[in-house]
Amino acid sequence: MLNRRGLILTSVAVALAIAITTQSFAQHRGTGATPAAGAKAGATQGTFTTSDAIPWKPADPREPDGVQMFVMWGNPKEGPSEIVQKFPAGMDSGTHWHTAAYEGVVVQGKFTHTFKGAAPQTGGPGSMWSQPAGQVHDDKCEEGAECIIVAYFHGKRDFMPVNMKARGAKASSTPSSGSRSSI
Repeated sequence: MLNRRGLILTSVAVALAIAITTQSFAQHRGTGATPAAGAKAGATQGTFTTSDAIPWKPADPREPDGVQMFVMWGNPKEGPSEIVQKFPAGMDSGTHWHTAAYEGVVVQGKFTHTFKGAAPQTGGPGSMWSQPAGQVHDDKCEEGAECIIVAYFHGKRDFMPVNMKARGAKASSTPSSGSRSSI
């Protein structure tokens, strides 16, 4: 019975992720219409884009080969938004936190999310998590294939590193200290 429930839950999560991404993924080829414009009240034309046409941009311009993102709606620099992120295979974001809470859904790949003080949780498409504001965590795309996730941020999206020694920055150990980054 437990396996059947798990299969049903996974199926529902995958269907939700597909519905979210299919309805509002990237810009429509040739029209320049954004998903947000297609979803506005009174819109006469929706938008649809295949995954190979998503106009990915670096989440951090200083790391063009790192995490890529596409904003489905909102402005992550100012407030709530929904974004699609693509992580290179094997990429680990390092421990960090965000000032806004968010939810994430794995669309592609094998993704690991680790809450501070807890065991790592790894899952494939349809796996989801809820991340409270200010809670230290880590995200990793496992080896083998790139990962794509959809994340809904309840407020401005930021990236507050806890320990960035590998990148040569000063270490920060609490949510009340550290430097803000746009990734």
